Amino acid sequence: MGFSRTQSIFVALSPELIWDLLTDPHAWVQFDDQLQHVSPEAMAGARPQVGDRVKVVPKALLRGFLHAATAPAATIITVEPEHELAWRQDQPGGHTKQRWMLEPVSDNGTTLTRHIEVVGTFAAPFAAALAAPLTADLGAVGARMMHMASEGPDRNQPLNIIAGGSGYLGSRLATRLLASGQRAVVLTRSPKTVAPYPQVRWGADDLEPLHDQLMDEAGFNIVNLVGRRIGSTFTTKEVQKLTTSRVEPLKILRNAVESAEAQGGTLHRWIQASAVPLWHPGATQEFTETTSPTAGQGRPNEMSQVVAEWEAAAPEGATILRSGVVIGQDTEITYGLTAMAIAKTRPRLDGYLPWIHEDDWVGLVQHLLSMSSPPQTVVAVAPQQTRLSEAIHALAPGRGARSIPLPAPLLRMGMNIIRMEPGMLLGSTRARSRVLDETDFQFRFPTIPQAADAVTII
Repeated sequence: MGFSRTQSIFVALSPELIWDLLTDPHAWVQFDDQLQHVSPEAMAGARPQVGDRVKVVPKALLRGFLHAATAPAATIITVEPEHELAWRQDQPGGHTKQRWMLEPVSDNGTTLTRHIEVVGTFAAPFAAALAAPLTADLGAVGARMMHMASEGPDRNQPLNIIAGGSGYLGSRLATRLLASGQRAVVLTRSPKTVAPYPQVRWGADDLEPLHDQLMDEAGFNIVNLVGRRIGSTFTTKEVQKLTTSRVEPLKILRNAVESAEAQGGTLHRWIQASAVPLWHPGATQEFTETTSPTAGQGRPNEMSQVVAEWEAAAPEGATILRSGVVIGQDTEITYGLTAMAIAKTRPRLDGYLPWIHEDDWVGLVQHLLSMSSPPQTVVAVAPQQTRLSEAIHALAPGRGARSIPLPAPLLRMGMNIIRMEPGMLLGSTRARSRVLDETDFQFRFPTIPQAADAVTII
């Protein structure tokens, strides 16, 4: 049995600078907030060498305490200057291993890769205790490394202002922008005490901090992700909340930008979040950049109406980003589909799942921000059109076919229990991007097996 996970990001630092951080154990807790404590126990010199031992404790109250009390120190097993650093911690019947790999790229940057694996009879509990905390967002590590080892981004670049950026996707976008040497700030109603990105409080009754950002001398880009999580059931009350949580902040942001522009502020790009609506499983029409969100026939249609009103409120000139369901290592859809894989079940109606891997979603936003003339609308889905059964099987291919079809009422009951909209698995949209087919954007995870392999949790 085993567990493994690999993440890679671009960091606008030379391999030499990143290596200086990686080979300073005292710096580990500064660039990785998932570590509670790191202390050298037996080191021959100031920098790690093969055979040295280092105590590594994850940041988790109970798991961290148990790990600190019972686990042996990690042993440094690989030291290849400016290329690879690895440590291994033995456990009963197996081990946990972490590898850091550096690959130089153009423009004095580095592809930073982190690989975690747990091998052995007790792989599952050890993965939960140590490996899981060490597989958190690598972008946050890259952003902190940039802060520690550079003078900061070039202030002649436009400032990327991410509204609603403290959520799952927004935080990943912010950290990767910072790691790549770009400027970014997150607008949030509730700033976090500790975050790997700059934050600015904003709200309808407090727009002065936002105005200051909009008057940046280099101009600004807006990435608007504000909106209530699409998760609860589509009751009339919930649909109203979903719509209001998107449209009203969007209007406030539009007015603030217009006011700033009137005073000399410069808007370069506006990326406006939207979604691929989930239609009735019987719908046959393909959803592309030119398709109306309400074009699908039958139910569920509440989500279509939310999307239509959301897009209608966007400012002229904005790029509408119609995102599919995001597959990520910590997204709800990943957990929901994995649970079905474990139970060897599948929806009775095997609809299409419009999906995109979280890294491709972030990469696409960065790509759109860099384009001289971005398109008006983009459908953010992977090239492979995928049935639900294919996605479920990809998340646990070794467990055989999903042979037990779940009736819609039973599936709806289960989805309601975990507070997810049943239409996420009962709906179906055969989505495709015609716009991306004509650009040079490259997907890292174009097929569901590739995406599933990167996020699998079993």
